Amino acid sequence: MGTSSGGAGTPAAFNLAASIDAAIVDKQFRGTDRYLDLVTWNIRWFNSRDPRRVDNMVTVLSALNADIIVLQEIESGSLDELALELSDTGVGLYKVAYGTSGGDQRIAMLYDTEWVRAKDDIREIVAKREVVTRAGKDAFPRLPLWGYFTGLPVNVRNESFDFQLVGVHLKSQLGDGVTDKEQRQKAAAWLARWLEGDAQDVDSDVLIVGDWNEPPSADTWQPFADLEADGKVFFRKVNDDDAISHLMYRRKDDIGSRLDIKVASASAGGFRKADPRVVRWTTLAKLLAGNPSAAEIKRFIREVSRELSDHMPVVSRFYFTPRRRRD
Repeated sequence: MGTSSGGAGTPAAFNLAASIDAAIVDKQFRGTDRYLDLVTWNIRWFNSRDPRRVDNMVTVLSALNADIIVLQEIESGSLDELALELSDTGVGLYKVAYGTSGGDQRIAMLYDTEWVRAKDDIREIVAKREVVTRAGKDAFPRLPLWGYFTGLPVNVRNESFDFQLVGVHLKSQLGDGVTDKEQRQKAAAWLARWLEGDAQDVDSDVLIVGDWNEPPSADTWQPFADLEADGKVFFRKVNDDDAISHLMYRRKDDIGSRLDIKVASASAGGFRKADPRVVRWTTLAKLLAGNPSAAEIKRFIREVSRELSDHMPVVSRFYFTPRRRRD
């Protein structure tokens, strides 16, 4: 895995490159066969050319042991080796599907075929130039990637469950502040209409997850707030605006924001027990507990961004419970 020096006086927990192992993921987030774990994670310009970074990702994903993972900023083909390594180490039999848009920043799905199977071709649900701003910009720089899955039965009644999953990576805030916000607004409006329209053609619950590039409380997401008010989805109820999923230093008490969020249909009601939780690195918790300087925090963010990502994974956990018998 390689090592790097954090500099004189740096806490041991800061030397991330030397300490990435299963312990970076708290035990509460490590998967078992008692529930289905869905992870969304932006892994920042990921490709397979850096063996050390691939090893780091294999280590963290092995600790998470998720059943299905939605990843952002992926170069096409770059997860194939990673999936093989996860299989070789006995973590799971993972299969990969890539989006076709976004260049080296594509959306991808990685799913463990021991527990989850695709019921249809995984594909994008909107075309380029289909949704544009007044200035002619695509609302979706990376097209939403859709899959229709079944979770394999694990309970005594031999019950499986179906769900639709959409991975998104909406426009970043690196534009002029007006056009990029309009892109996210147009994307949100389209996705909300899709939820009430085409998504209903498939008789299953729906999850939309990924990097939304604005916190859950942003007025950009009003279409989902409206659907939530009508009892059709869970949105702000299942996204903690205070939790950090994206690391960025502003000041010592403000080092990130919640950009990685989800919306879930409310048709079955089971999603109420699936609040997403950010997997906060144990190394970060140790660093902050030591009252670090601003320089130490900035170095940590730079290093974790290089060795892993400037985002942290978000886990949604779905527990298997027996259905009630109907009289």
